[in-house]
Amino acid sequence: MKRCPLALISLSVALAMAFALSLPTPVLAAKPDGLEIERPKPEQDSGFRKAGKAILDVQKALSDMGYYLGSINGHLNSDTRAAIRVYQQGAGLAVDGKVSRHLWDLLTNAVEIHNLLKRLDNVRTSGKTEARKALLAHPATRDLITDRSDEKADPKRDASACFAAPTVRCLIDAALANVKAVFKPELRDWALSEILVAQSRAGLNQAAMETAARMTDPRLIIVALRDIAEGQATAGNGDAARDAVGIIPDVKKRADALVSIAEIQTQRGVFTEARKSIAQLNTLLDKVGSGAKRISLETRIAVMLAKAGDHADAADLLARAETWARTKVAGTERGVALRHVAAALAETERPDQALGVLNDINASSERTSVLISTATAQAQAGDAAAALAIADSIDAVRYRAVLLGKIALSQAISGHFENAETTLQTAIAAIDKIGLPYARAFALSRIALTMSKVGALLPSQAEETSANQTPTGWSRFTKAAELAGGIEDNRLKAHALWSISADQRRSGDLEGGKTTERLADAASAKIKSRLTRVWMFAELATDQARSGDMEMSWRTLRRGLDNSEAIDNSWGQARALAKLAQTMVEMVALDTPQQ
Repeated sequence: MKRCPLALISLSVALAMAFALSLPTPVLAAKPDGLEIERPKPEQDSGFRKAGKAILDVQKALSDMGYYLGSINGHLNSDTRAAIRVYQQGAGLAVDGKVSRHLWDLLTNAVEIHNLLKRLDNVRTSGKTEARKALLAHPATRDLITDRSDEKADPKRDASACFAAPTVRCLIDAALANVKAVFKPELRDWALSEILVAQSRAGLNQAAMETAARMTDPRLIIVALRDIAEGQATAGNGDAARDAVGIIPDVKKRADALVSIAEIQTQRGVFTEARKSIAQLNTLLDKVGSGAKRISLETRIAVMLAKAGDHADAADLLARAETWARTKVAGTERGVALRHVAAALAETERPDQALGVLNDINASSERTSVLISTATAQAQAGDAAAALAIADSIDAVRYRAVLLGKIALSQAISGHFENAETTLQTAIAAIDKIGLPYARAFALSRIALTMSKVGALLPSQAEETSANQTPTGWSRFTKAAELAGGIEDNRLKAHALWSISADQRRSGDLEGGKTTERLADAASAKIKSRLTRVWMFAELATDQARSGDMEMSWRTLRRGLDNSEAIDNSWGQARALAKLAQTMVEMVALDTPQQ
């Protein structure tokens, strides 16, 4: 995800607010009887304390998490106080053995999270032998299968050995050590939720449950469950992905997660698994409601069916969705619903029908997104003229410029390089008219990347030129780097330059790649936040691994590690290490030879 820390903060706040509105009122909102308990005087201590429902509930919660092994009798005896102290110590709280409202809130949340993760752990029973073999096959994950449940991380320990020879396990351990020095609950929960995802994707399910027990906000674990489900789908564990989704309590969030994993499975070509996920999603549609949300899910299903070759079923579903949108969706939601239908028609190679639906959409923002989808589909189908005509009709210059870049790439893929060059020049001219600084920087980064991709598609030196000539594609790389050099946002500039450098190296332009890499390194150094740099390098490493360039991927990960080591605050370093651990898990999966 290409976001800076401020964007991530906004996203987390939005997620928390969304869950606060969508989830039922938690049990802890009702204050149990007897919570305010006064501590008896020492001379009154006979081994028991005040009885009450609050003590009973605390004992049950501590028992569920394995802290309390005594009798659940509602008495605050010495065993109960000892269990409270153990929990408080593990959760980073003041250790006083007292029962309070705050303790009750924390225990209620911890039990809820613990149970969610326990259910997730219970469904992950298949393929463990194969998973173990895969972990053992790579040095970066070999130590994951070692039992280290008794290990206690020291927040003051020296993690230099891990940075020198990183493994997924040591990155996670170092992240957990940093979290112990984060004292603001909301920041600690944020970091823990990202560590939890890394642990789950690495198969450390028991450790993930222990991490979840330290969190105070159960809503964050629901966000993590979707990430976990998507990770399972990417890894090819369809049943585990669907089971992970199944324990998300909010129906709409569950439906969103299911459609996401079905799309991942469709992209991977695992259509049998995708159909299973779609079947599970279909059982939720009536519970989602009758508005634009339902239409959004149905149209996304239709697109997946079309990609799987089920064109007739896709057409029927889109026809029903359009009828539903016109007859059962009212007000401003109707335009949103029709936009979903039109976009799906474009993606399923029916641009004329998409434009027909567009006539009934009034909001300019909804119309623009449909026009972009339709033009993109036309360009990919080889009808560049129609796509260019639509691009000319879009008033918003920032959208038109990015769309022209997509059309140019489609032209290049089709072998029409001269036309692609003309379209790119039109896009560059459009960028000059964009007023908003970030919008201009974003559009410029997209066009620079497109120009680089076009260069990579041009014929190689051996096919096109003599030994004394520079390959045409290589000159495109130079132009792309020059274009990227004009990007004012350092994050976007650095990302574009690193990507262009990778394209150059893959195309054989090693010297050009080194030159662009130096520019990328300079742009990276100007990014003020080292955490933002780590995120960028993690994303680049993942992209490179997915492209099969494992050597470059590991080099890029090393840059992320170096920046992570230099982060001087515990919260930032914990998040950086968790992100790198997640990245390494995927890289290892791509780097491990298939049996």
